[in-house]
Amino acid sequence: MARTHRYTVEVTWTGNTGTGTSGYRDFSRDHEVAAPGKPTLPGSSDPAFRGDPSRYDPEELLVAALSQCHLLWFLHLAATAGVVVTGYTDHPEGTMTENADGAGEFTEVVLRPAVTVADRASVA
Repeated sequence: MARTHRYTVEVTWTGNTGTGTSGYRDFSRDHEVAAPGKPTLPGSSDPAFRGDPSRYDPEELLVAALSQCHLLWFLHLAATAGVVVTGYTDHPEGTMTENADGAGEFTEVVLRPAVTVADRASVA
């Protein structure tokens, strides 16, 4: 039987500098991502699109989400196969191509997990 899971967050724009979106350069891209009982994530756009480099941008969060999904699935598979994982680090990288009309699309995300196991014989 299929199960349905729903995920809700609240995204609030905090970048109104007093004149709203009266002009492309007249507002901040700052926003917050929140969910009940969790820390708020400060968000913005990529600095290439007038964003704040000290805040997470959607592209980083997409790459992180893909890496997290892989991590959690990998740990599940290892545990059910009897492989004891003692460390896992990933350095994923995503590539977005900006088209002439300003629209962008992800063309690639590469995951680079480095895994440590308790018993080297289980690597095979």
